[in-house]
Amino acid sequence: MRKETAEKCKFIAGLFFFGGKKADIIRSSNESRPKLRNEIKQQDKKIKSEDERMKKKVAAIFMASIMACSMAACGSSGGSSDSGKTDSKDKSTASSTAENGSGEVEKIIVSFPTWTGAPADTEKVQEAINDITRDKIGVEIELSITDYGSFNQNTTLALSANEEVDVLVCVGFPYQTGIQQGYLSDLEENDLLATYGPDIAEAVGQDNIDACRVNGVLYGLPSNRDIAQGRGCAAIATEYLDGIGYEANTDDEIVKIGLDELNDIYAQLHEKYPDKEVYRPTTGSMSQFSNVDSLGGNVFGVLLDYGQNLDVVNLFESDFYKDYCARLYDYNQKGYISADASTDTTAVGELVKAGTLMSYTTGGKPGIKAQETTLTGRDMTIFQTLDDYISSTSVASMPWTIPISAQHKEAAMKFLNECYTNADIANLLAWGIEGTHYKIGDDGLATYADGVDASNSGWNHSMGWMMPNQFLTHVWEGNDPDLWTEMKEFNTNAKVSKASGFSFDSTNVANELTAVQNVYNEYQTSVEYGFVDPETGIAEMNDKMMTAGLQKIIDEKKAQLAAWQEANK
Repeated sequence: MRKETAEKCKFIAGLFFFGGKKADIIRSSNESRPKLRNEIKQQDKKIKSEDERMKKKVAAIFMASIMACSMAACGSSGGSSDSGKTDSKDKSTASSTAENGSGEVEKIIVSFPTWTGAPADTEKVQEAINDITRDKIGVEIELSITDYGSFNQNTTLALSANEEVDVLVCVGFPYQTGIQQGYLSDLEENDLLATYGPDIAEAVGQDNIDACRVNGVLYGLPSNRDIAQGRGCAAIATEYLDGIGYEANTDDEIVKIGLDELNDIYAQLHEKYPDKEVYRPTTGSMSQFSNVDSLGGNVFGVLLDYGQNLDVVNLFESDFYKDYCARLYDYNQKGYISADASTDTTAVGELVKAGTLMSYTTGGKPGIKAQETTLTGRDMTIFQTLDDYISSTSVASMPWTIPISAQHKEAAMKFLNECYTNADIANLLAWGIEGTHYKIGDDGLATYADGVDASNSGWNHSMGWMMPNQFLTHVWEGNDPDLWTEMKEFNTNAKVSKASGFSFDSTNVANELTAVQNVYNEYQTSVEYGFVDPETGIAEMNDKMMTAGLQKIIDEKKAQLAAWQEANK
């Protein structure tokens, strides 16, 4: 009897292994680029549902047989005093299995960046979330958190190698790049969104979901946050402004000034604190300090003047770009920018916290002062030199996605559905664990837990805006209690690009886009951080990009935008 049971175990384990390998083969084929994906799409759809059903059946048989083997082994040995023991994690799993009815708890990997690296208490917050999701939806998460400076590279490497990533936010990793390279799943294939994310549309609005479509396909889900952005913003540590005797002429959260006044402040800061870095640009600084609508999430063919003129132009031949790079070159010549700014990946928040940096670029919105103060651990003053703006890609600028390499797509969508609707999970992601990382004060606002501040908190308290539904979270101290109402009004009152709702399909210029992006990557920091003379640097970069196919990309954007205009008259 014991021998027969053992043979059955071996046989069924083999079946389970084969089923897993079959799924691996299907997943690896999905790694192909868009054209190949289209060719296998129909075949994959036929295989997938039957394959998943077979895997579940075999898994159930396998687990039952393992139980039988275990019982047979215990019987042959005369029993064991440990046979009835189950640790707390096993009890949670057993409970969630009964609640979920699926026979298993699926583990998914959730990936997003922070500006300060992976928080020390990542595993604690992860487990607190799992305490909710195991029982409610039969899903367990592993948080994969990377420093923003390396997030794009790390994500690209993982997805190109078909490594498992089940849920991914496109912050620092361009949404359009993910689509172009065939890394992101169609969220409506096999009714994935409708079946496992039924509450998401109500949470964020169907119009916002539709804004994330590219060529009719939904690859990402928008978040509830500041859709608009105050352009031309700089955050400066208030203590240094006090040191030069600067006083803002307003009590408003954001100080509206001209660019000349900002330049004068930087000059005074450098004179007063010559050993500190005045300003640190990032790869997003140029776009933030512009009135540009970067159609399709890239700057290779743009609209100027806040998208009020629908003429697609070459950014690198525009007066704006030349003036911007000249200003950064002037900053560099005056010693405002550190010599290693183009290679140092340390987050700007960490540099300010360490006392080596005084100012950096940010985006304006209600609550931005408290957000940046929390990020850096120093009181920050926010200046704005341009208008509040919603571009064509604002809604879809940082969507939540499920990559092709996801091994548990249904579980991933279940988890996203919870993120959009469950305030407990939203607050865990934004603020960490209540009583450990934050507490609710007498005024009803969130603040640091006793004995905790920005310097020693085990969780990053400046990530709420990145999460699926910030409007579910507690308002942090220093903000108006009606912050989320103010945020909605901010979105409503901002200047809106006339191309809002347009999405660029890069399929026809995929090769050119890759080639041009490679050239831009080679030159961007040296040109836009002011390390080379813009008179020569811009021309050299532009010539190489034109050779790589920049004009073809611009022409394709023009054609698609014209067709979109005609269809939306």
